[in-house]
Parts: sequence; structure tokens; C-alpha cells
Amino acid sequence: MPARFARPVRLIALLPIAAGLWLLLAGVAAAQESGQADPEKAGEQLEEVERALERDRERAQELEEEAEALRAEIEEVRSESVEVAASVQDLENEITQLELLLAVRHVQALRTDASLDRRKGQLGDTLAALQRISVFPPDAVLGAPGRPLDSLRSAMLLSSTIPRIEKQAAGLRTELEEQQALEEEIRHQRDELAQRRQRLEEEQQQLDELAERKRELEEETRAERARTEERLDQLADEAEDLRDLIARLEAEAERQRQRREAEARAAAEAAARAERLREEARRAEEQRRADQERARQEAEAAEQAAAEARERQQAALPSQPPPDLRSFPEDPGGLVMPARGHITAGFGDQHPDLQEEVSEGLILRTRKAAQVVAPFDGKIAYAGPFRRYGLILIIEHDERYHSLLAGFDRLTVEAGQWVMAGEPVGSMKETGDEDPELYIELRRAGQPIDPLPWLETSSNEAQG
Repeated sequence: MPARFARPVRLIALLPIAAGLWLLLAGVAAAQESGQADPEKAGEQLEEVERALERDRERAQELEEEAEALRAEIEEVRSESVEVAASVQDLENEITQLELLLAVRHVQALRTDASLDRRKGQLGDTLAALQRISVFPPDAVLGAPGRPLDSLRSAMLLSSTIPRIEKQAAGLRTELEEQQALEEEIRHQRDELAQRRQRLEEEQQQLDELAERKRELEEETRAERARTEERLDQLADEAEDLRDLIARLEAEAERQRQRREAEARAAAEAAARAERLREEARRAEEQRRADQERARQEAEAAEQAAAEARERQQAALPSQPPPDLRSFPEDPGGLVMPARGHITAGFGDQHPDLQEEVSEGLILRTRKAAQVVAPFDGKIAYAGPFRRYGLILIIEHDERYHSLLAGFDRLTVEAGQWVMAGEPVGSMKETGDEDPELYIELRRAGQPIDPLPWLETSSNEAQG
């Protein structure tokens, strides 16, 4: 594990700084509005703000540097995960081709063994007959009892059979040499297959380590993700089908936007109250105008520092969109096929598990334990079990498009995370008698559309 991953960053420490400052200013404003304004007390409170700023200014600078380092590390891990996932899928495809080639070679070897056994049997019968004839050598045949014509026929038979036996023996030697070469090729293919499988295990282990490191780097936002998961679990329990689930997710996103706007308005009102407090303190202590002017400037600096700290915090949190996030394409094409495999059912075909329904997406048969990646940039809207679908993943690409993947054995992402196209999100089942199937669905404005024109497919993935 690289040493750069060993440094924890606690960006959440910025929140107590800003919260304490706003609570202090709000308390002073409340005292002024309630008619208990005390110029001396107001000056003391402003001085306390100044001292708090002096203590936290250095710490805020350190947190800013650590936040920048965290953002760079997360982007590096994401990029490396995309490369390793592509390598894993290539290895899976190579292993599949080697397994097919090895099966063909094995069938050839069985056929060659059967041919050799048949030729050996034929040659053995011929040699046995010749052995019986050879009891009487050619010279003895001439003096053997019986008619001379019969003796001559025996001698001619012996002389004509020997060349054919030699030719059969030569052909048998050639087939034996070919059989040995085929067995040597099979051993070579098996060794290469073992090496590819060992490399695949190493790549998958590296991918698991990267996923684990990414989870460690995003530990600072786990509380927010837990709240998001709780809300999404409640929505999933109440949803009647996938369309209702996506509609509720969009409604929840709208409520979150409205909440952020309300918080921004509250912050503006708090700033206005702080401004009124500074103005009232300045009028109440005319004999100390110079001190009050300095206090007002320090209070403004405190507000600016708090606002900058909040902006740096939001920019550094992993829950914020990556800087290179792409918009969903206007025209079909440009989406990554989530896994390698063969399409067994298309959009609008009869669903294999539901007799009275048609498929609203694609069904892709993959290898066991196949790697699954994100088809396009977006935010994880839902990750977890859902009714008969098992583990599902819903990625929000923008306010109109959502992609849905189902059939996982394991998920490596969580709700609230941002992912890029090709970034690993989970894997398929590695046990069972049949190869697993990945369900791929694409929705626009809540309605399913055919995902195949939008996906970049290779020749083997497009086969039915």
C-alpha cells in the first residue's frame, strides 16, 4: 500500500469552527434585539470572536492543505481502479478463449487416440497372419508337400504383403509423432491457462485493495452516507415497483435542493444580523470608535474565513461531483458495457422469469465472478437489495437519465458516491451450475428505453 494513503484527513473539524462563530454572533444579535444591549458586553464578545479567529486561523490552513491532498488521492484511486477493472475484464476474455482452445485440443487428442488404437489392431492382425506364413521360409516352401502352384501362391503372398506392412508401420509412426506433438501443445496451453488464472487472481486482489482504500478515504463522509442509506431504505420499503422507486428518489433530491437553499437564506440572515450588531455597537461606544472599527473589520474577516472554510470543505468532500464529470450524451452511443458476456434477451423480448411480462432492458450472461463497471459518469442513487431483484444498483446520470443494474453477488460502492465511466462497482456470482446473468436497464424521465444503441458493444457481447 503506497505511503501516501496513510495520512487521515478530518475535514469535519471545520464545522465546529464555523458553527461556533455563527452561534456567538447570533447570541449577541439576540441580546441586542431583546433590548438588553450592553456596549461593553458587545465589545467583549467581539474581542472573543477575534481571539477565536486567531486560534483557528492556523488550523484552518492545515485543514485546507489536507483537504487538497485527500481530493488528489481519491482521483488517483478512481483512475487506477478504472485501469485495473479494464485489465480484469481483458483477462477474463483471454481465459475464456484459452478454455475453448483447450477443449478443442482435448477432443482432437481423443480422436487421435481412437485412430491409433484402430490402426494398432489392424496391424496386429496382419502381423499374426504373416507370422503363421513365415513358419515355412521361402526355400522350404519349394520343397514342401503339395502341389507346386499352391507353394508358389504362398511365396507371392508373402512377398506382396511385406511392403504394405512397412507402409502401415511408417504411417503409424507419423500418427504417434503427431499425437506426441498434440499432447505437448495441450500441456503448453494448460500451463499458459494456469498463468493467466494466477494473473487474474492477482489483478482481482489488487482491485479489491483499491476498493478497500477508496472506502477508507471516504470514511469522513460515512455519517452522511448512513443518513442517505436510511432515507433510501425507507423509500425502497414503500416503493411498489422500480418506477415508483426512481420517482421517489427524484422527489427526495428536490427536497434536498430546497433544504440547501433554505440553509443559504438562513446564513444570509445571520450575516445581516451580525452587520446590524456591528453598527449598533459602533453607535453605542463613540469614545471607543477606533477599537470598534477594528472589531468590525475582524468580524468581517471572520465571516469571510468561515465562508471560505465552508467552500473548501464542500470542494474537498468525496460526496461532491468530480471536477471532470461529464453530461449524459445527447445522441445514442458513448456508454460503457458494464461487463463482458453474451446478450441472451433484448429490450421488449419475453422475460425468461416472468411469463406475462416483457423485458424492459438487456440480459447479459457473464463469466462467474465477472467484474462489473459503471456504464457512465454519475452518482449512486441506490445500492442494496430490492425485492425479487436481489442486489441492485441505480446510478443517476442527470435529472433525466438513470441506469439500473441487477444480478450482483457483491457491491463495492455505496449510495451517495460519485463514479466515473468504467469504474468498478461490483462483481457477479462465482458459484452455481450456470453462468450468472446481469440485467441492464436505462430510463429516461422515469420511462425505460432500449439501452443497446447507447452501449459500446464488441462482437461477442452482441451475440444472442
